[in-house]
Amino acid sequence: MAPRRGWRMPLVAGTVLLAAALCMSACADASSTASATASETAGPASKAASPAPQAATRADAQTASTSAAQSASSPRPAIEAAKARQLAFEQGIAARVPSASGMSVTRSRALTLRDSGIDGSLMFARDVDFRVTGDIGFMIHDMAATLVPAHAGEPIVFDDPTSVTIDVHRGEVTLDSAKLTAIFNRYLFQYQGSPLRNMRVVPQDGGSLRITGEMHRGSWVPIALAGSLAMRGADELVFHADHIEVAGVAADRLMQAAHVKMADLLKVDTPIARLDGDDVVMQVAKLTPPPALRMRIATIVTSAAGVRFTLDDGTLQHIDWPATMPARGMLVQGGDVKFMRSMPMNIDMALTPLDASVPFVLDLYHYREQMAAGYFTFDEAGALDVHLPSYATLASAAKQAPLQVGSASARFNDSFIRAQQAALAEARLVWQRVPQSLQAAWAARAKPVSLRTAFSRATKGEGIRTPAPRDERHSLGPAPLIHVENVDFYVAGRIGFHVRSLDAQMIQKTAGQPVDLDDPAQYDIRIIGGEVVEPWPAMAALFNDYLLDYEPRSLNDLQLKPMDGKLEVTGGIKLWNHFPGIWLPTTMSGTLVARDERHLVYEPTSVKVLGVPQAGLLRALDIPLASLTPFARKGVVLQGNELVFDQYTVFPPPVLQGRLASATVTDEGLVLKFRRDAGAAVAKPPPNAAKSYVWIESGDVKMFNSLVTNARTFIQDSSNSGAMKFDLYGYRRDVAKGTVRMGTDGALAVDLAARSQ
Repeated sequence: MAPRRGWRMPLVAGTVLLAAALCMSACADASSTASATASETAGPASKAASPAPQAATRADAQTASTSAAQSASSPRPAIEAAKARQLAFEQGIAARVPSASGMSVTRSRALTLRDSGIDGSLMFARDVDFRVTGDIGFMIHDMAATLVPAHAGEPIVFDDPTSVTIDVHRGEVTLDSAKLTAIFNRYLFQYQGSPLRNMRVVPQDGGSLRITGEMHRGSWVPIALAGSLAMRGADELVFHADHIEVAGVAADRLMQAAHVKMADLLKVDTPIARLDGDDVVMQVAKLTPPPALRMRIATIVTSAAGVRFTLDDGTLQHIDWPATMPARGMLVQGGDVKFMRSMPMNIDMALTPLDASVPFVLDLYHYREQMAAGYFTFDEAGALDVHLPSYATLASAAKQAPLQVGSASARFNDSFIRAQQAALAEARLVWQRVPQSLQAAWAARAKPVSLRTAFSRATKGEGIRTPAPRDERHSLGPAPLIHVENVDFYVAGRIGFHVRSLDAQMIQKTAGQPVDLDDPAQYDIRIIGGEVVEPWPAMAALFNDYLLDYEPRSLNDLQLKPMDGKLEVTGGIKLWNHFPGIWLPTTMSGTLVARDERHLVYEPTSVKVLGVPQAGLLRALDIPLASLTPFARKGVVLQGNELVFDQYTVFPPPVLQGRLASATVTDEGLVLKFRRDAGAAVAKPPPNAAKSYVWIESGDVKMFNSLVTNARTFIQDSSNSGAMKFDLYGYRRDVAKGTVRMGTDGALAVDLAARSQ
C-alpha cells in the first residue's frame, strides 16, 4: 500500500503543477496574441512602434498556432451575435417599402446610409388646422395624399416648401372666412399695381359668398360682390358674381344695360387668378403659397361655417387609416424627409398635438418654432412621434407680421415665399457652419491607420464624394467629434468604463459615409485625450461575458480585485483547454501596467492552484503558462507568462484607438490615462452643459433611422444627479424611454430620463 500512496501524491502534485502552468500559459498566450493582433491592426507604422516580441520556443509556436486555430474556429461571442441580429432587424425595417390605404411608394435606388432609395412619402391627416403661413391654409378634416419631391433622388425638405408637391388623393377640407380672406387679401391681390385691395370674404348659408373690398378706378372705390363657387374642369375654381355693388349702389342693371362686365372694369390677369366676364377664375393648384398642391375638387358646399371641399382624384374608394395614425394630427411614412439638420430615412413619423383641448394649428412656414416648443419620442424600431403645441398658442403667433406687398412682375404676393426662402438661407448658414478651426485641424491631422488606405484614395479623387454646398444628405465638416464628461459609458451589457473626461472622434471606416451608431463595426473611435476608469466588475464582465465566450476554453469565471497596488485574479483553469474535466480554482496576483501606448500587460508574480503556490516551481522548470493554458482571443493573448491586452480591440466593436500614457491599479478600478493628440480638433460642449453628458459635434451621424448632418447632439439624464449611464449597444432602448428636443438651430437635446406615461 505504501508504494501505491507514494505514487498518488506525485500525481496530484503534478496535476496541480500542470494546472498552475496552464494558468501562466494562458497569460502568456494572451500576451502573444494581443501583440500579434495589435501588429496586424496597426499596420507598418504601429509595428515599428511596438516592442519586438520575446523569442519563442518551437513548443510555444506550436501552442500559439493551435490557440489561433481554436480561436478562429470558435463561434462569434454572444454579445456580437446579438448585436448582429439587432442590426439585421433594424436594417430590415429600413429596407421596408411602405403601403397603406391603397397607396404605395417604390424604391428606385439602392438603400444606403444616406438614402432610402424611395422618392415620395405617404401622408395622412385628420382634424388639423393646416396653415402654410399666417391664416393661409385650410382645415383638414381628413386627407390621404402623397408627398412628391420636386427633384427625384432628393429628400423632401420641411424648410423648403418648393421642394415638394402634395398630391391629394382623397379628403375633406374647409376654408372659413379668415382663410378665404387671407387667400384673397394677402395673397391673390396683394401686389404692386393690384386693382383690388382690402378684400374680405364671408361665406353664407344658402351656398353664397360675399366679397367686399375696393377697386381702383382713378381712385379707390368700394365694391361688393355676391355669388357662388363652382369648378370649371378639373383645375379651375370659379367665383361667379350674381350681384355687384359699387360705392354702395347696386350696379347689376346698369352694367347689363351697358353690356359691361367686371372684366371691363378691372384688369385681373395673374398666374393664379383672372377675370373672365363676371367670373373670377382661379388655378386650384396655386391658391396658396408653396408647397404646390395637386388636387381634384369633387364637390363644394358653402355655409356660414365656410366652404367645404370634397377632394377625390378617383384613386381611393375610402381612407383606411394606418394603425399608427394619431386621433388628431398627421402621419408621414416612407421616403426621406428633412427638417433642419435631421433627416429621418424611410420615415415613419406622427405629428400630434401637445394639448388635445385646443384646435391643432400646424404652421408650415413656422414649424421650427413649434418643434422647438415641443418634443420627440422614438420607439426602438425607429418610429418617431413629434409632439407639438398648437402654433396659435405660441407667443410668436400673436406677433402679426407686417403686411408685405408682392412684386408687380409676379402679379401676386410673392413676398411670402421670398421671405421664407430668405429665412431658410439664413438658417442654412447656421446648420451648415463648420468653424474654421475644426476644418483646419481635421485637414492637418494624420488619418488613423484603419482609414489610411481609404483617405489615400480619396486624395487621388477616388471613392469619395465632395458634397455640394446645399447637398441635403451631406455636410462639409470633419468626422463627428465627441466629448464625454462624468459618464458610465457601457459598450455592451456590463462591459464599459467610467469616463472622467474624454475627447474623441468617431471615424467611419468607409470614406464619405456617415457614422452609423447602430453598426459598431462600421466606425472607429479615436481617443484624442482624457481619462477613464475601468471598474473591476466591468473588467470581469469583459472576460466572462466576451473574451471567454467560447468553447473549449482554458479560463473561467474570472474575478478581479486590487491588493496593495497589485491585481488579484481568481477563477478556474483547465489544462490545454480541456484537462482535467473540472475547473481548478486558481488565484493569481501580479502587476498590470501599460507596456506602450497601445498595450497593457498583466504579469502574475504569484500563482496558486487549489491553494498551492506554483509560480516558483514553474519558473524553476522553465515552463511558461502559455504552454499549458493556451489562450488567444481578439485583443488579448497569453504570451509566455504575460497576459497582454490590445486596448484597440479587446473591447467589443467599435475599435478604440488611443495613446496610453499610464495604467494604474486603484480600489475604484484600472485608471487609464491617454496622451492628448496635440493639434487635434475637439468638440466644444455648450457652456451650460450639465455635470454628466455626452456631446456630439460636427460630421454626419445616423441615429435610429435618422441621418443628422453637421450634428450638434447633447445627451444627458435629467433624473440622475450623478453619473449618467450611456449604453452604446442599447442606446435605442434608452432613448425610447426618454425625450428628444430640437432647437431652432437644429441641435438635438436627448434626455434619457424616463418620461411620464
